[in-house]
Amino acid sequence: MFSCILLSIVGIASATPLVDEIYPRRGEKCGYESCTQAEPGLLNVHIVPHTHDDVGWLKTVDQYYYGSRNNIQKAGVQYILDSVVQELWQDPKRRFIYVETAFFWKWWVRQGDDIRHKVHTLVRQGRLQFVGGAWSMNDEAASHYQSTIDQFTWGLRKLNETFGPCGMPRVGWQIDPFGHSREFASLLAAMGYDGLFLGRIDYQDKGARLSQKRMEMIWRGDDNLGNSSDLFTGVLFNTYSPPPGFCFDVLCDDEPIIDDPDSPMFNVDARIVKFLAYVTKQALYYRTNNVILTMGGDFTYQNADMWYKNLDKLIEYTNIKAAKDGLNIKLFYSTPDCYLKAVKDANPILPTKQDDFFPYASDPTAYWTGYFTSRPTTKYFERQGNAYLQMVKHLQVLGDLEEHNKFVLNELKSAMGVMQHHDAITGTEKQHVAHDYERLLNAAIEDSTLIARQAFNKIAQGDSTKLPLFAYERCKLNESSCPVAETSKQFVVTIYNPVAWDVKAPIRIPVKDGTYEVYAPNAAKITSQLVDIPQTIRNIPTRKSEATHEIVFIAKLHPMGVKSFFIKKVSPKVKRDTRKSERKNDYYVNINDYWKNIRYKTNIDIKNIDDTDVKDSYFPIRDITDIPVLPERYTKDNIPILVDYHDNIDKKVNIVKDIDIDLLKDKELPDYGVEQLEKIIKEVYFGKNEAEGRSLDKKWHYPTLNEDEMRMLSDEPKVVERFDEFYMENEYMKLRIDNRTGQITHMILPDRTTNLNIQIYYWTGCYGDNTNTSQRSSGAYIFRPQTKIPYDITYTSNGTVKGPVVTEIRAISDQNTLTTFRLYKGLNYFEHDFVIGPINVDDNVGKEFIVRYETNINNKNVFYTDSNGRQMLKRVLNKRADWNLTLEEPVAGNYYPVTNEITIEDDNTKIAVLTDRSVGGTSLNNGELEIMVHRRLLHDDAFGVGEALNETVNGKGLIVRGNHRIYNIDPSNRDEIINERKNVIENHLKPIVFVSNSDSTPYEIWINLNNCFKGVKPLPLGLHLLTLEPWNPNQVLIRIENYLEKSDKSTVELDFTDMFNNLNVKSIKEATLSANKWLDDAEKWIWNRENDFADSFNEAYNSDDSVDGDDKKLRNDDGIKNNDDLRDDGLKIKLRAKQIRTFIADYEYIPPVV
Repeated sequence: MFSCILLSIVGIASATPLVDEIYPRRGEKCGYESCTQAEPGLLNVHIVPHTHDDVGWLKTVDQYYYGSRNNIQKAGVQYILDSVVQELWQDPKRRFIYVETAFFWKWWVRQGDDIRHKVHTLVRQGRLQFVGGAWSMNDEAASHYQSTIDQFTWGLRKLNETFGPCGMPRVGWQIDPFGHSREFASLLAAMGYDGLFLGRIDYQDKGARLSQKRMEMIWRGDDNLGNSSDLFTGVLFNTYSPPPGFCFDVLCDDEPIIDDPDSPMFNVDARIVKFLAYVTKQALYYRTNNVILTMGGDFTYQNADMWYKNLDKLIEYTNIKAAKDGLNIKLFYSTPDCYLKAVKDANPILPTKQDDFFPYASDPTAYWTGYFTSRPTTKYFERQGNAYLQMVKHLQVLGDLEEHNKFVLNELKSAMGVMQHHDAITGTEKQHVAHDYERLLNAAIEDSTLIARQAFNKIAQGDSTKLPLFAYERCKLNESSCPVAETSKQFVVTIYNPVAWDVKAPIRIPVKDGTYEVYAPNAAKITSQLVDIPQTIRNIPTRKSEATHEIVFIAKLHPMGVKSFFIKKVSPKVKRDTRKSERKNDYYVNINDYWKNIRYKTNIDIKNIDDTDVKDSYFPIRDITDIPVLPERYTKDNIPILVDYHDNIDKKVNIVKDIDIDLLKDKELPDYGVEQLEKIIKEVYFGKNEAEGRSLDKKWHYPTLNEDEMRMLSDEPKVVERFDEFYMENEYMKLRIDNRTGQITHMILPDRTTNLNIQIYYWTGCYGDNTNTSQRSSGAYIFRPQTKIPYDITYTSNGTVKGPVVTEIRAISDQNTLTTFRLYKGLNYFEHDFVIGPINVDDNVGKEFIVRYETNINNKNVFYTDSNGRQMLKRVLNKRADWNLTLEEPVAGNYYPVTNEITIEDDNTKIAVLTDRSVGGTSLNNGELEIMVHRRLLHDDAFGVGEALNETVNGKGLIVRGNHRIYNIDPSNRDEIINERKNVIENHLKPIVFVSNSDSTPYEIWINLNNCFKGVKPLPLGLHLLTLEPWNPNQVLIRIENYLEKSDKSTVELDFTDMFNNLNVKSIKEATLSANKWLDDAEKWIWNRENDFADSFNEAYNSDDSVDGDDKKLRNDDGIKNNDDLRDDGLKIKLRAKQIRTFIADYEYIPPVV
């Protein structure tokens, strides 16, 4: 039994136990063996003492631990653990469970040897058991599967190193999260958990389950994985609270059990009768002769003596009465592990479940779907934190860095574990707590970048002992702010690619106005483009930056590689004076040749004088009024045409070289309309009279031409591009833009065209006093809009940017929103960059902003959202898979969590929107996708936070900047579907950028450094290196994920001997997903099912096939074909569809050849 544990006695010296403290001694039993045996023929009542300790919510982590700020909430975790250990030590029959390793570890490292010895004894004897065991009780809507795995690995490793096999949790304990994901069930099953207990499920779902005795079930986590992802799941009867009237805590007002017969307050008989009535009622809704009572609540047991003194009496007197009256009831102290074992021993036949538990509603108007989006900037920061964590874990291994770096690495692991808590990433905490979460994460990221800086320096110079040449500083790129780049004449951009395949990524570095050159590691000057930063972004209150532009280029990055680029600011080239030079070769012999050159070689756009940089144009500034003044040579009758001519333009934004109208004139042949063109230009600048002169004001307004005139100016009369529309295009697609609004109207691919309109709307939040369901307010948890149709926003075009790297179209509204659509050269998606806020609440009405993607796709009320960023689940408007839905909130009740992706599709087209953070999404109308991106509310929803979700900065409402990637996919094309999944991973793990001043390290020195490092060789298509993490000296933790859906070609082979460039993997041993047990020692419990699973939930749901498998089209229980050969061959392994395999690998580092 005990050989199965991956026990590694390492860690902080003061926290390291002796081996003889870990393993049970003679007569001691832990785990299932320590359980009180349930008796057949009796109703076995499992009394489970517990506390639910939020890792931050109304108070910060430290405030909760130390018991500070009790005016907010009377809670002190250190007192709970102190008190419980003391009371458990008094009586060997007593039991207690603990869940949150973050708090336990904070307490443990502060204990002396005497207390530690007692705790070890309690654990070895099964009296103190750990359930869940992750760093925190994570949310299941906004959390990403990678972060969930990491925080379980971190918490369970602490328990494993400290308590060995007796400290291993065997059940999941998700009693407070606000809905439950299918992917989380799959992950727990892969971690080797035997069961999962839930506290909150939808009130209608719970009612149906109670009436049909379906409170306990077998939940299939992933159809591709089959029964390996099955998990026993039980829904607790009373969330996680004790029976009404039986809370014996200093925080409660319930009566104690008074057993002094001489006291006039003697109440044993009455209390026992009431208790028995409750448990016999609860037993009616479950299928075995066991019931579990959760005796505890939020931060209970600060005085554990109150609880145990009364629970001892409750158990004693109930058992006496049961024996006396022949009631066939037995009470005893128990744990969730022991209850699960008793249910298993009863051998029930259980129903099945194949979807998830979202969305969660606690009453008809309380749909907990607002938190999917609440505090969007915190959610974005959490995603950044995950990217940094993966990077520093990778570089610690690939750079062969010093082991003492584990302290800063562990700090970031802890901070990210806290961020997964169901009141952290959810945005359902008080404002000062949110700030504290951000403080913890920011400090941990900054500290851990020590690892990145060490690795980058070692890679660049080939010697870790050399003093670093560069500082490698973080920038706030989401605010277009980077002080290093803004103040340096030359700087180095260092980029890490955290995925194990080649990536082409757009890089945008904020700078001041100027001319810049970008050099790749091979000394080639690469194509770049200077793009102005919109004023809306420059005005973000938190932005502390002098940058006015961004230098944009496409970086080609190697798998888990480091690449540096050298950027220098150069002096602008001296303009050629065409007025003094020879002109005999500067004009076209025939004007038709000129128009032909326009059509096929350049894009010529008639511009307003305001579109140029006036200080370098023909129109020098006379004074500070910025009024352009014509030189004497140019009068109303003799003005230049300003054109955007790619071969005659400086590599600086909006600086047009000298091209005037005379160059267009044929010296021997008729003008072919040039005089008419001159007339048009004059009207643009001066109007038909002096009072009518127009300013285009950086908007795409064109002279009005009829179609005959347009054909006259076109080389091909049949091809006419109207000036009320504009097209952005690259190698993959063409986007039609409405010039007036700056909005997309069509997405055109070589084989199909999709109508597409992207529009921002807002909902207005309900507000009331929350005294009944009709008075429910929209708040941090709850989304409850006042109307069934959102308010629209009118946009006007705000200019365009065109260049060799990116084309941008911008539009603004009067509701403090900016949208930018970007199409990069060489990338098969386009971006929607948006800035929203401050949300105007001057009307005292809270608002919730959404983005709608409106298409002509016939999705028939079906859409898909991801489950924690991994599998996609089918959603059907106004419907649930497990019960008949009654819906009083048709908007909020159709919202689902979106971690990475939401899609709609028909037979021909699939539109996928990839998000940059966790949000809520839906499809309320045919052909539409809706994503909530920002919330500002003025009322609390009365679910505990006690304050409105009204985030402000410097007295103004919070501004959110976000980014969506939009893909148009052929749903029948397997290659495109595979690339979709690959793109989702890339978008989640974007390259990480550092910038260093290089004024003292010139280009000549930089070019001789190692500026290109390849960490791994590209993985085979279908595989993702999910984890590369230092484990023990000369050991590394490796997780490989197969992201393919099941098919005949979905099994993929990987050879560890040919994977890394500087690591030699010598041996591997497979573990469970959480890396706390060898896979060979894990045993899968088999349960009796009353019905089979459908082959595919997504295919069966809302179709002629039933979800419960009545069609009998059932997959092999292993989720793989019987003839598949999945046997490994030494260091060559195979992974089936959607499988994640975890290995502890022994390796040696191979220094790179310098």
